Amino acid sequence: MTAKPLTGRLPIARLSFYIVSIVLVGVMWQVTNYVNNRPYPTAPDSQPEMDKAVDAYENINNLLITLGTGLLGAMGFLLTSKPREHYRLREMWPAVFSAVFVGLSLYFGYISYQNVEFVLLNSVGTLDIDLVQLPKTAHFYTLLLGVFFFADFVMQDLGKVD
Repeated sequence: MTAKPLTGRLPIARLSFYIVSIVLVGVMWQVTNYVNNRPYPTAPDSQPEMDKAVDAYENINNLLITLGTGLLGAMGFLLTSKPREHYRLREMWPAVFSAVFVGLSLYFGYISYQNVEFVLLNSVGTLDIDLVQLPKTAHFYTLLLGVFFFADFVMQDLGKVD
């Protein structure tokens, strides 16, 4: 016996979820722009501050990579935990998009790490350059998209009636 989708409020819940998600991303974008445009309290090219910045950058990168791999593991668990469950294509697209965006996030995390290595080896003196900032931003926002599509898939999967 396969589970049937719950009808009625599910389309409204999905639409509400996407509207709230878009508003949340817009607010996060504005806060990030505000924080990134604040002046440095000290010169960013002094060595102790650079070491602390690199440590913080690497810790954030490791955290996002861990979250991404955990999300892929949770997706695999959800897709394989139910015996003989067959998902229709319409039900699978959020899971596929989530996996693609999390995979892109892992890729951008790798690129970010390589670019920080480049900055350190070439004694650039700051992490506030586009070579470092663009992959870092792409790393975060692709993971965020993966989380949103994963949440949509989970809401849809939990909304099924046996």
